Amino acid sequence: MKRPSTSILFIYGLIITLLAFIYRDPYSLLLISIPNAAIGFALGFKRARLIVILLLISVWGTFLNAVLVANHGPIVCVWGPLVIRQGAFQALVQIELRLLAIAGAALVFIGTARPEEILRDLEAELRLPKSITFSLAYALRLIPLMKRDYEEIMLCRSERGYHRIAYLPKDVKTLLLPLLSIAYQRAIWAGITVELRGFRKRKPRYRLPRIGVPEIIVLIWLAVQVILPFAMGWAQI
Repeated sequence: MKRPSTSILFIYGLIITLLAFIYRDPYSLLLISIPNAAIGFALGFKRARLIVILLLISVWGTFLNAVLVANHGPIVCVWGPLVIRQGAFQALVQIELRLLAIAGAALVFIGTARPEEILRDLEAELRLPKSITFSLAYALRLIPLMKRDYEEIMLCRSERGYHRIAYLPKDVKTLLLPLLSIAYQRAIWAGITVELRGFRKRKPRYRLPRIGVPEIIVLIWLAVQVILPFAMGWAQI
């Protein structure tokens, strides 16, 4: 079977991201997070391991935020001087399920679409502005580069005596700050380069989106995730 159209995969990922912010009930979030994460990790884990690593790192920050902002209700557990209540646990679960759904949809897109086709297909079929499509294509190209930067930063951290696993806030800081700084500098020079090559004057060619069996399967599965929570009375907007 052929790969689904890049534009259909982009629409799928965009709608799943919107649903992750719209749905509030945990059952609705489970419906879009677990299947998308399972499919996304199977398709895109090898090409985008950094997304999985960042998702795991986010659990710690989400946990601290939930304890500080939503720590109310009955006590769930006591961890030394820290008392975790039901509100913090529910907030942690909801936020992580949202992130899991978004990451899963992104991995489906990354694992199925070819980076060299993204710019061409999204411009030609969805008529998106070339600045947006270039940003998406560049982000996908940036993932393997950030993976290499991550490995180099982890090597430097281990040589300086930091923990191998970044589970403390200061460890996360020593990992994220150089990683984001390198990505920022690379993005600036990439923008300068494409402008010097005449990106602003390039004119796209438009065509109708391709609709075949793979695209119909993707759209049907998307419709299930949109309709089923409302049919079961789960979604709380």
